[in-house]
Amino acid sequence: MLRSLLLLVLLAGLSLTPDAIALGNKQPDITKEQAATLAQQRYPGKILKVQTESRHYRIRIIQADGRVITVRVDNRTGRVERDDK
Repeated sequence: MLRSLLLLVLLAGLSLTPDAIALGNKQPDITKEQAATLAQQRYPGKILKVQTESRHYRIRIIQADGRVITVRVDNRTGRVERDDK
């Protein structure tokens, strides 16, 4: 019984995706697609890239005037903010 339980725990750990590991083994409430939509609604333009980070998504957007901006979307709340790093 204990051996079966340990095997199940090990197999579950092996099935984690890098995104899940980056999120502290917790699934985000906001998907990448939802984050991209939220970012695009607030900062119109074409989505260039969506990266998953520990507590947020980092989204690169090229705007109509050619400027490329970076936006962060909290993966739990959906809060959108400009990342001016």
